[in-house]
Amino acid sequence: MKPKALILRGAATNCDMETAAAFNYCGAKAETVHINEILKGFKKISDYDILALPGGFSYGDDISAGQIFALKIRSLKKDFENFIKAGKPVIGICNGFQVLVKTGYLPENPCGERRATLFLNDCGRFICKWVKLKVNPKSPCIFTKGLPEEIELPIAHGEGKFLPRDKKDLEAILAGNLAPVFYVENPNGSAADIAGICSSRGNVLGLMPHPERNFFGVQGQKKEGKNFLSAGFMFFKNAVDYCS
Repeated sequence: MKPKALILRGAATNCDMETAAAFNYCGAKAETVHINEILKGFKKISDYDILALPGGFSYGDDISAGQIFALKIRSLKKDFENFIKAGKPVIGICNGFQVLVKTGYLPENPCGERRATLFLNDCGRFICKWVKLKVNPKSPCIFTKGLPEEIELPIAHGEGKFLPRDKKDLEAILAGNLAPVFYVENPNGSAADIAGICSSRGNVLGLMPHPERNFFGVQGQKKEGKNFLSAGFMFFKNAVDYCS
């Protein structure tokens, strides 16, 4: 049976279709669901095996990026926590990463407090470009297993600067290898060049670059014709294989 992937969207989410297509290609059965359908009880998070919070500008990034979507998710705290505790894969991409950070699920901590933020880029403007990433082979992250030492993915964000609450939080992330991907050339001023972080079990990942936008070889900058599938493919294939 194919694992069921929940692609959770809100108003102004705009990468849900690509994310769903990526999971479907990798053997999952993806379903795009609006957060209101969950809040009203029409759908249940527990009915799914994988959860994805895709990129976009949910609720217009009013107040701050991902904040309103995060508030809606907090009202489903028990459902989300049970999903994560069950070891099921959760990925937040770009705006989805912002949501995971502002709900307090990343970085994880026993008290469930928010321990970081994603702030305005150092350049003070929206950035849309390709970036090189260094992959941490020691990370427990299930999504990045088997990736090469260096990959390329596109970014598209105005608030991508990862900032832990204090030095101890940053030290804990680095010491635990909870940063599976780092920027080779930091585009936004993120602490320690961090492009994404994961939970200690590795089943929850948040990252600013978009793996769904470099899924096929023809999508990449180098147009590597010899490779039909590209680096982004592995993020989704790993999650599906983990559930199969």
